[in-house]
Amino acid sequence: MSSKNILICDTNLRLVFDNDCLASFLWIRRIDILETLYKSRMYIPQIVVDEFSYLKSYSNYSWAYNDLIDAIQKGLFTVIDIKVGDKTFEEYNRLIKLNKGKGESAAIAIAKTMDNYIACNNLRDIRPLIDCGELNNIFTLDILYEYYIKENKTIDEIEKIITDMRS
Repeated sequence: MSSKNILICDTNLRLVFDNDCLASFLWIRRIDILETLYKSRMYIPQIVVDEFSYLKSYSNYSWAYNDLIDAIQKGLFTVIDIKVGDKTFEEYNRLIKLNKGKGESAAIAIAKTMDNYIACNNLRDIRPLIDCGELNNIFTLDILYEYYIKENKTIDEIEKIITDMRS
């Protein structure tokens, strides 16, 4: 796989979400941004869904998990379960042995084997894979930039979203 530049308005761009990037949009209840840009081209490893499920036990945060499940049920995301024996499973195990997190390992493995982009903010862990051309990544800020361009948003609107995410 060769390294690719992200092209704004690339209608073929498919994203596999890691927990951190997806959480940026879930916590501020702005899944609509992802839907607008990538409807039916978004994937989540089952392991990442499972990571979010711990929020069910906290009454103040259970809404975030419920919003994710609602988005999945609406067909905004396709959940991918890694099966033993798949090429993806082999890559997942290799990454786990390198001490990467389960959700991150699953997202990377799926993105690599499907030739998709990973939506991940954890550059420290994925930088070597990007540098050697094994992985293509898009960050939360890349998504917001695309939203700014495609939806004719103002800088103030985007800055408000970023401020909300940081809060």
